[in-house]
Amino acid sequence: MLIVGLLAMAVAGSSQAVKDRQVIPVAVNLNQVLRMTITNGGNIEFVFNSIDDYRLGLSGDAATSGSANPTTSDAFYVTDFTVASSTRWELNYGSEEATFIGTDDPTNTLVLANVGYTLTSTGTHNFEAAAAAQGTDPTAELWSTPTVNGTLVAGLEDYPALLIDDNGAIGGAANAGDGMDNSFQIVWRCGTTEVDAVPLAMVATSLLDQDPSPAPDRYVTNVIFELGIK
Repeated sequence: MLIVGLLAMAVAGSSQAVKDRQVIPVAVNLNQVLRMTITNGGNIEFVFNSIDDYRLGLSGDAATSGSANPTTSDAFYVTDFTVASSTRWELNYGSEEATFIGTDDPTNTLVLANVGYTLTSTGTHNFEAAAAAQGTDPTAELWSTPTVNGTLVAGLEDYPALLIDDNGAIGGAANAGDGMDNSFQIVWRCGTTEVDAVPLAMVATSLLDQDPSPAPDRYVTNVIFELGIK
């Protein structure tokens, strides 16, 4: 009996615990979302019909429109758009031509910066303060060099020019988000001579006073908007 007990203890002391292992693969698939949608104002055309139009210009901004309907904003000169992106993004823009080109006579040209614009964020994302360095405010998601962060009038320039950028605040909020976050309005103007302290200002002389006078024609160009990731 003693021998049997010792053998049983030896067997119990050398036994291994039984284990069972299963594996469940887990993957994270991040598909890029990157989309710009123009919701209003996809075609802008300024029509000059009077001397006041030539002298004062045409604008979608009630404060600067000197013609037609000067006390109200003109929706004909307003573009609204949204950006949806799953990552930090940037928006380049600009005319595909170096000047406006006449359709009646292609040798007729008009300086791009006769047209200007303001840029406003109408979504939940905000521009950095105009006087601050990029990334100063970690709660501001947006940056715009041409418009001094949406505060001044910029002249139209040729492509590519970086219109909207991520603010680049280290550890701060990114400009990634949906159309509710990234919603913008451009208010266009032509011949209003609004010469603000921006990298490229509007032409300082009205269409009426330019020398040589612009030839009567329909001047056109395509303004490109290209959305990309940071």
